[in-house]
Amino acid sequence: MMPRGAPIATLALLALAACSPQEFVWDDIGPAQLQHYRAAFQTAAGRSVVADLSRDELVRHLRQQRLLWLGDHHRSRRLHALQRELLDQLQAAGVRLAFALEAIGSQDEPAVQRFLRGAASLRQLRAEMQTRWPGSWLDDEQLDTGHYRALLTFARQHGIPVVALEPTPRLPIEQRDAAMVASVRTAGDRWPDRLLVVLVGQLHLVGVGDVVARTGRGGLVFGAEPPPQLVGAAPVPTLPGAVYQSNGGLWWFGELAPATDPPLQ
Repeated sequence: MMPRGAPIATLALLALAACSPQEFVWDDIGPAQLQHYRAAFQTAAGRSVVADLSRDELVRHLRQQRLLWLGDHHRSRRLHALQRELLDQLQAAGVRLAFALEAIGSQDEPAVQRFLRGAASLRQLRAEMQTRWPGSWLDDEQLDTGHYRALLTFARQHGIPVVALEPTPRLPIEQRDAAMVASVRTAGDRWPDRLLVVLVGQLHLVGVGDVVARTGRGGLVFGAEPPPQLVGAAPVPTLPGAVYQSNGGLWWFGELAPATDPPLQ
């Protein structure tokens, strides 16, 4: 079991409790030129449930992995709460972590490193990033900024190395995918003795961008919020903390899909 009182876990549970199912749409991407990414991802994600794991089984499985892909939806507080809870459990289990984040830009890595060393405060880091890039995910009101701040604070507390996945402001979408692939490969080679956690928008994982396959490093791949065809798909596990796998090969947090049966007491 995850120890109570861990800072990031407490934040995760409070955030999850504060969320209502109505506040989230599984994919609210807007620009028309990106709609093919959404359609391709939805197809690749699969339509049925083929496996499930308890949280303890998941942690044991992750001990044998080099990469953990956490598909992101940048506004979803309930998803982010579950992601942080999992990271807490991995840290408590002694799994050595490294982070590759879409949330920061490669130009900001020197500032992030100063923060991680304790040479700058989070307020100073935020100000420096926002001065260079007004769309910084540490302060963009359209996003769950608290999640990205919490990840960096967690990394600082536990000595977890952090790298950016790409430059910001963003490149054209096709160039973004290529930059992410190169960054993940480089980070994996740099920290071969750590579980590299890649936090990136879920639409990049499979489908048009196909970043996971193009990286050629495998790993366990989580989607973010499940697409419509998977919501309520049977048999979604009802035990708290359980995860399930779709026939597209992606894993999902069970709490994000309505259970087909009442939760076990």
